[in-house]
Amino acid sequence: MNDDVRRTMNRRTMLTSSVMGATGLALASVGVERIAAQEGTPEASPVGVVNDEEATVAADASPAAVTASQYAYVGIDSRSAIGAGADAAMAGITVFAIDSESGALQEIQSLPSDNAFFFAFDADQTHLYAVNVIGDYEGGSNGSVEAYARDPETGMLTFLNRVDSGGAVSAQPAVSPSGRWLLVANYGGGNVTVLRINDDGSVGEVVGGVERMRATPEAAPQDQSRPHAAVFDPAGNFVAVADLGTDHVLTYSLDDATGELTEVSSVDAQPGSGPRHIVFNVDGTVMYVVNELGGTIDVYAYDMTTGAIGELKQTVSTFPDPFEGTKSTAEIKIHPSGQFLYNSNRGQPDMVTPEGDAIVAWSIDPAEGTLTLIGHTIDAIGQPWSFDFDTGGANLYAANYTDSTVTQFTVDPVSGALLFTGNSTDIPFPFVIAISA
Repeated sequence: MNDDVRRTMNRRTMLTSSVMGATGLALASVGVERIAAQEGTPEASPVGVVNDEEATVAADASPAAVTASQYAYVGIDSRSAIGAGADAAMAGITVFAIDSESGALQEIQSLPSDNAFFFAFDADQTHLYAVNVIGDYEGGSNGSVEAYARDPETGMLTFLNRVDSGGAVSAQPAVSPSGRWLLVANYGGGNVTVLRINDDGSVGEVVGGVERMRATPEAAPQDQSRPHAAVFDPAGNFVAVADLGTDHVLTYSLDDATGELTEVSSVDAQPGSGPRHIVFNVDGTVMYVVNELGGTIDVYAYDMTTGAIGELKQTVSTFPDPFEGTKSTAEIKIHPSGQFLYNSNRGQPDMVTPEGDAIVAWSIDPAEGTLTLIGHTIDAIGQPWSFDFDTGGANLYAANYTDSTVTQFTVDPVSGALLFTGNSTDIPFPFVIAISA
């Protein structure tokens, strides 16, 4: 191991220690959603009591020097950011203009939000929905959902409303193709809820969903059902759900008239693997599932006409072998070209294999959809919980939780390899980044 790698390892160790000290919980190594399952509801905070009337634009910077056609939206762990100062804590969602030439980010707006964990746009991207990864909304035990109107020209958000999500520790939202329904995977609640979307884009009441409160003999986080993802397939006919707690991947049909979910297909993942996030190839013939606990990706055949999950075509490890550190994966996405797949490792690397904390690049076989490793990017990475691409796929932006940065990488269009541009934007404890089309 060279000196540069050793210095990087030491820096990440110190950052992780400081985060754990500030929150009293090991957020950086295992995630707030898993901690909530093991140690109860996160402690309430001043950010946690932001009400609907207060949830408006907190700060506004003019992007005069930036020529932008795209915008990036970043949600942060605002309850941990309290230790970084009140201003940082209140900036729960930050909007950045993306410079059309350099790809650099410039902040143009910040809004208060309580642990904005994951985002979903509607079809025309005139609305953005954020789930709050909490378990104490309005003094109860559930999480919540926030709705925002979005101006496609300026990228600016306008707060509409916030409602109970119908389950604790809400992890991922998904908007139905019709725009009538918002689905929410509730990690702590053991359910997937369906909420009505009103004509003005605000979120209405919970109309139904599926309860998956299945107890298991395993230790937390696999002591019960823990849905972590809800994703519509490319045709929009079925929604796929990753249940980290029970090692299941399922598909459901959605009745667009009533919002009713009906199970269509289910497969068992490797015991202890912990399915977290799901993505489909462009043709909708292959489903990729990243497994948080096992540090693997499962590649399944998929039928968009029936919603059936088919054969397990391949399982690949996202970590080198041997690896002595702590494994944990987070995000998985396919490059806009459809040629490459990327996932994020946010584990605790050992002193020999820093690839445990990385963005991992894979090439996709055009015929079979199977994966071949391209490589691990560890430069300018610090436990990336999320990442996203600009529209053309020229750049990848990584949200680094422990480094409290968003870093920009160019994507080689031929090889898929990543190269750090030197552009790094400071933002406290980012959970998620989403970029408009």
